[in-house]
Amino acid sequence: MLSRRGLTMIELFVVLAIISILLALFLPAVHLVRERARETTCKNNIHQINLAMVQYAEVHKELPAPSRPGSVGGWMVAILPFIEQQNLKDTIADDWLVTDAPEALFRPPSIFRCPRRTVLDDNSAQVMWPGHYVFVPASRRKSFLLFDAPINLQVPWVNGPEMAYSRIIGMKGPHSDGFHFAKGFQQGVGFMLGGEEIR
Repeated sequence: MLSRRGLTMIELFVVLAIISILLALFLPAVHLVRERARETTCKNNIHQINLAMVQYAEVHKELPAPSRPGSVGGWMVAILPFIEQQNLKDTIADDWLVTDAPEALFRPPSIFRCPRRTVLDDNSAQVMWPGHYVFVPASRRKSFLLFDAPINLQVPWVNGPEMAYSRIIGMKGPHSDGFHFAKGFQQGVGFMLGGEEIR
């Protein structure tokens, strides 16, 4: 008697059904891991930017001045030397308008890019990237907070996005509608949703 090798149609459908079920279980887990990695990177960026801002304040005995509207400057440009970007800082002229900035400044250093905002933004065109983090001055510019930039904020990164605390807490953040934030001169990164700190 001849022995047959191969799969019957029923066996094939069972194997395909098992593979489909495994993929259905696996793909959401991959998405969740990617989102967690983006959040971790964003929180680390805020922490490192906070440290750079503190170093700037210790050296200059003040926080960075706000930029003039439409001009290259502000806090993101001011702290470039404190995030190991002195060469980039040296290429920036004090009197540039954002519209005159060279293409080399279109993309900010990676520490100024929130991976979650990068996914949400349409940065396919050769245009200046918006700031992914916001400086929130407090106590007459003696203290500060750093936040993720609200989703609808499109201030160019070289203009050093700044906002008032009362304005930012009413907006929608990039992380499940909330914001990661750091309090200036303090360690740690928190999360805020709807104006409430979530621990």
